[in-house]
Amino acid sequence: MELVELPDECPSRSTEPSLQPHSQSSSTFPVEQRVSNLEVAENQIESTTSQIQSELEDLQLKLDEVENRSRCSNLRFVGVPEGIEAASLVANIVSELIYKVVLPDKDKMGGDLTIMRAHRVPFTHPVNSKYPHTILVNFGDFRIKEQILSQARKEREFKSDDQFTFHIFPDMLVAAAHRCHEFVGLIDSFKRLGAPAGIVQLDKLKCQAKVLQNVQDATNFLELLKKQAGGTR
Repeated sequence: MELVELPDECPSRSTEPSLQPHSQSSSTFPVEQRVSNLEVAENQIESTTSQIQSELEDLQLKLDEVENRSRCSNLRFVGVPEGIEAASLVANIVSELIYKVVLPDKDKMGGDLTIMRAHRVPFTHPVNSKYPHTILVNFGDFRIKEQILSQARKEREFKSDDQFTFHIFPDMLVAAAHRCHEFVGLIDSFKRLGAPAGIVQLDKLKCQAKVLQNVQDATNFLELLKKQAGGTR
């Protein structure tokens, strides 16, 4: 066999493997972009949700205010014994209480006593409470209603000829009463400041006498609710 001498340098048929690492940027960029987009969308959703919640709270306050305004001619008679009287007789019972107990001097009444509607309503306390249901009264003359309410604020409570005690309050929502009650701490701070400083602060905060009356009404109303809620059989 004849041996063939190979040349010193043989052409290489194999290519050297590339030592360059394969770049991952092209494959990870879409994922990073999607994650970034999701984070932006999540922040937008949270911001929108907070805005919607705030708007709903404002709307609820406005609805409560509208409902309270619609009740401006109503009064609640609390504590009138509950008997077997027919619905049509409730107005007569209220009229008798007003004429005999609340405003006995008819000559000083600022108008005609006209009761448009009077009926029992559920109270916000347990069903088995020993206290009677409240009588809700709608007056045809706003002046008479205000006169009765003014007298109720002076007396705080009335005692009938039948020796039962009853109270008269504005017809306010319990939620609205709680919001008014929050001003009690503010009023106490005014009292501690003294008359001059208190008057200045009242003027700055635009808390007029009507607001303070509503606060006191709400406070008395909530106190009675609390008392009746604990007076179950």
